[in-house]
Amino acid sequence: MKKWLTKLEQILLFALPVVIFFAYFPVIKLGSDSTMNFELSLPLIWLAIFGVISLFRLPAIYRKIGRKRLFLLFAFPIYLLLSVFWSANPVRGILTAGIFWLICLSAANLFTQNLSKTALKQLLKIYLISSVAVATFCLIQCILDVSGVARDYTLLCAGCTYRTFGFTHPNGFAIEPQFMGNLLIAPCIIAILVFYQNIKDKKGKCKICKSLLLSFYLIMVLYVIFSRGALYAFGIAMAIVTIYNIVKERSARALLLPAVMLVAFGAGLLFQGILAELSPTTEGFADGIARSVNQISLGKIDFRAKTSTDINTSSASNSSTFNGYVEESTDTRLNLNDYALQTWSQSPKTIVFGVGLGGAGVAMHERTLAIDAKEIVQNEYLSILLELGLVGIFTLLVSLNSLLWRDLKERQFGLAFAAICLAYLLTFGFFAGLPNVLHIYLFTPVLYLLNRKKLI
Repeated sequence: MKKWLTKLEQILLFALPVVIFFAYFPVIKLGSDSTMNFELSLPLIWLAIFGVISLFRLPAIYRKIGRKRLFLLFAFPIYLLLSVFWSANPVRGILTAGIFWLICLSAANLFTQNLSKTALKQLLKIYLISSVAVATFCLIQCILDVSGVARDYTLLCAGCTYRTFGFTHPNGFAIEPQFMGNLLIAPCIIAILVFYQNIKDKKGKCKICKSLLLSFYLIMVLYVIFSRGALYAFGIAMAIVTIYNIVKERSARALLLPAVMLVAFGAGLLFQGILAELSPTTEGFADGIARSVNQISLGKIDFRAKTSTDINTSSASNSSTFNGYVEESTDTRLNLNDYALQTWSQSPKTIVFGVGLGGAGVAMHERTLAIDAKEIVQNEYLSILLELGLVGIFTLLVSLNSLLWRDLKERQFGLAFAAICLAYLLTFGFFAGLPNVLHIYLFTPVLYLLNRKKLI
């Protein structure tokens, strides 16, 4: 490969830990049709350039992983492309297939990169610094919002402002809080496990304190972002890590992990209470905390004022929209899951082959007009099942096995990498699609390399 392409590839590689955080802003709007919006983001532009460069790397990738493994690796992308022929929405299908092929080429390139420990350490450092910077921007969004700064300047989504609960739940540079929260899952897991490892290795107090502060700060902001999917996934992954460490070490020292998490969550909760107190709404500190707990517990924990209801009945312009747990958001997701299963099971053809890549929204709309054709299944697993059928599930498993079988056989997955993968797998139950979560597909190969070098 030419030297200038190699140089560009290296520049893009070290830009990746920064670019992934700009998942939606800035955005280039290219128009829309009745079934989808056409938009470009920085991660998509990065992917297009790096994916094309990766085409020139195919001979090297082929030599490294072999013909059989390469074919099995691309079994799923090949089936994706074929499914466009029977897709209920071929335009969306072609675009999605194109993005996924670029992801596969880029991931194969990243997986086979022979990066030194020094280069990987630099990538990890840039990643954590970027995480802190974007987390800080999220807090700034909150402060600006309750100070009356317009959304045009804060970049907050329509439902992210203090008008919803009385406190802001920021979305950073992502389109929604759930995707911003997802972006912070890996940094939070890495930071807290580095802190724990520093304690186990009896590192100096300065190093332990720095890693503790990093963990505390990122986890606190994760709570402030207020994405239930991200919080649940992070919490479950860390609960399993804690239990694993307790059993392995036969010591209660691992309880430090949930202790740090709970204190950080508590700080985030207090910050939300302060935001509610400072916001122009009638809600105060106690209201903010009560509503936060009610929403995050799916309405199971409720110590709101007796007069509170799910939606404010007051017509005052300075009242927030919701007083607590918003059942509608959960019900909508569950209804979409139900519609997806009904559409998938409508015939033997859709059960086996699906409705075609990109066709979920149109297929559900044709079955029930209550669903907009632009709608997507808010569950990646059900989305794959609906669009690609049982054959799609099978080819996906074949490709994943080809990619990871050696590491699974040799038990090469470190605790941090395994926890991140588990958390990401859990979050797939809360959304579907590629553009808003490109960080999962693009930076996980880098995390894999960090894992192989035992740097996380």
